[in-house]
Amino acid sequence: MSIRNPERLKEVLSNPKRLARAFSRHTYGMLAWVDLFGGKLKSIRNIETKVIIARIIADNAKHAKLFADRANELGEKAETYKPPLIGQKIYDFLDAYDNPFEEFAYAWGSLIHFSSLLDLYHSVADSKSRAVIEEVQRDVKEHLKLLEKYFEVNANTSEKKKRAEEVKMVADKFYADREDEEIKWYAS
Repeated sequence: MSIRNPERLKEVLSNPKRLARAFSRHTYGMLAWVDLFGGKLKSIRNIETKVIIARIIADNAKHAKLFADRANELGEKAETYKPPLIGQKIYDFLDAYDNPFEEFAYAWGSLIHFSSLLDLYHSVADSKSRAVIEEVQRDVKEHLKLLEKYFEVNANTSEKKKRAEEVKMVADKFYADREDEEIKWYAS
């Protein structure tokens, strides 16, 4: 998955106040995931799928709190963040999927991208921010394992494997486009 300009992103986010902006952006996104997946949880009948969604919801709420607190400590009011159009499009697109298979493929692509971002953030963060990032990284690795296991079982035909990859690539493009837009805001 791609971060198109990692060196520029590192340069911009090496300033803790700017990294705080990234934390506030992710706070918004994590809460959007809580709301989106939370709204879909009631309609899920498969217990294994329900467990994965419930874990994603709970951990995203926890991560949002961690990032919001750290952003606030660094002087950024996380609750005031408003996404750019591409940022909102990410959540609108996720909401439009109507089955766990595609939702999870999109989430998988998103989490691969987010994992790369967390590594980048960690490389430029102060020690207190690194501790927060490390806690989130542990959970993200677990989420990726859950989704990989899900697709080992549920992407059991070449058509399903292809569809999962297509949806992952949609997420990759949206998130790469978003980084291009967000870096401008971080630097302002």
